[in-house]
Amino acid sequence: MKKPLRYNFRLKPTAEQEAKLIEFGSYARGLWNLLLSENLRRYRYDKTFLFYPEMSKLIKELKVFEEFSWLKSFDSAAAQQVARDLDTALKNSFSKSRLQKFPTFKVSFKQKKLHNDSFRCVNNSNCIRIENGAVSIPKIGKVPIVLHRKLVSEIKTVTVQLSHGKWNVSLTQEVECKTAKRVLHSIVGYDINSQHTVVGSNGWYVKNPKALKRSSTKLKQIQVQLSRREKGSSRWHKTKSRLNTLHGKISRQRLAFAHEVSCSIAKTSDIIVFEDL
Repeated sequence: MKKPLRYNFRLKPTAEQEAKLIEFGSYARGLWNLLLSENLRRYRYDKTFLFYPEMSKLIKELKVFEEFSWLKSFDSAAAQQVARDLDTALKNSFSKSRLQKFPTFKVSFKQKKLHNDSFRCVNNSNCIRIENGAVSIPKIGKVPIVLHRKLVSEIKTVTVQLSHGKWNVSLTQEVECKTAKRVLHSIVGYDINSQHTVVGSNGWYVKNPKALKRSSTKLKQIQVQLSRREKGSSRWHKTKSRLNTLHGKISRQRLAFAHEVSCSIAKTSDIIVFEDL
């Protein structure tokens, strides 16, 4: 039985590649908003929605017009993936089992004060591959990648995102899963309190690292500096970037800790029981 597996890596793009990545992220956001607005217009007109086949056809038809010439610069497979994502979001919003909200418009990073646009490409005809420490992305080229682990199978999709000033890439693969255990030996219950992250019934516990508290002094210093800068000035932007970088570091520390704890729990227990809050 095969299941999808996702690996995250850091990208080190050049200045030209970074500009292209930002451009592709804005294209994906613009296409999402365009298709969503067309869906809302269609619903007001005849109470129907556009789903993937109609949206895919619409993308091809729009490329003819001059005002939508930017669609030609965007990777066609990535454009189709935006339509698939919107199709899934629309269906999940009407599904009683998913309980998801109706999809909303994506605003630009200038309005959100964040720059986290992303786009996803599909590996058609082996167009996405890793060679000589770089990953090839359609219409962008070979972008240097920090490959800290080996891939287990061929790449299915690649998602590129800018988060806290760092470029990250998520590679999806399909791996053969082992058969489930038929004999279960250990059952462990876990609880959460203010002192520890988790406490197990077998006596195992993990203290809360409190990543935010450890960096609180540095955060206050940078926030005070930011408040004294003239908003919009070059120094204000530099201080804002430092603050964003520090928040990104705290976020990665929390994520790494969560991965370590969850991996330890999964490896040492056959059945895991958590308190239902």
